[in-house]
Amino acid sequence: MAKKAETPTTVVVVGAARGIGMSTALALAKSGANVVGIDLGSDNTEPGYALGNITTADFGEADSQILRIPADARRELEMQHAAKLIAAHFGTIDQLVVSAGAIYGGAPLLETPLAITMAAIEFNLGCLANSVSSLVPLMRLNTDKEMRRVITVLSVAGTKALAGIGPYVAAKHAMAGYMKTLAIELAPDSITVNSVSPGSTRTAMLSRSAQLYGLANEVEFATHHRLGRLIEPTEITTAILFFASREASAITGVDLAVDAGMKL
Repeated sequence: MAKKAETPTTVVVVGAARGIGMSTALALAKSGANVVGIDLGSDNTEPGYALGNITTADFGEADSQILRIPADARRELEMQHAAKLIAAHFGTIDQLVVSAGAIYGGAPLLETPLAITMAAIEFNLGCLANSVSSLVPLMRLNTDKEMRRVITVLSVAGTKALAGIGPYVAAKHAMAGYMKTLAIELAPDSITVNSVSPGSTRTAMLSRSAQLYGLANEVEFATHHRLGRLIEPTEITTAILFFASREASAITGVDLAVDAGMKL
């Protein structure tokens, strides 16, 4: 007798309009998952570079497989509205991937206004916290407890001090603590909580990082990697998909560094 096909998982990707988030949304769609892509619904350059816009994002052949919802994850009410739209469309969700974030810095902390640090926290921890509080209640309604996942894209900056981008480092350290606590609190619901920490990955955020450090281009960051090269977004996606798999159902509270040896 042929094995019965599994029901497709329903995964929400916050920050799906570009970079690692887009790579992840595309890979999930290719795997047959129901994918909801959430990101800003208009052009935004608040951090000093262009962020993703879900209304104009190019998902290529997977376009029809990804439900686009414009929302600013920093805004609790917008994420709650997004959750209502998802509930109306799918009922419940299996997994949440949060890739939304922005980098801030360019000066020593003593020369950085508190408003800049708070903006970094809002764009990173704020997006994560609002995504979790709005969407995990839908996950709790799902009967397949083995597939419940919360996964976020953290950073090497979540465990390592990096001078010059102090606001971003502070925000990512805060996210690391949030995720570990969340892993404990969601364990009774059989929801695993894990993160992936990239090193220097070839994205728009890395290009902005090069500007903040006054580098000619982002390729110079490869010198900080033991492997001597930059990381591709798809390599981060591979780690995310592992945490999302049924085989990873006993793994929680883990931060996996995909950093080409940056922390060694």
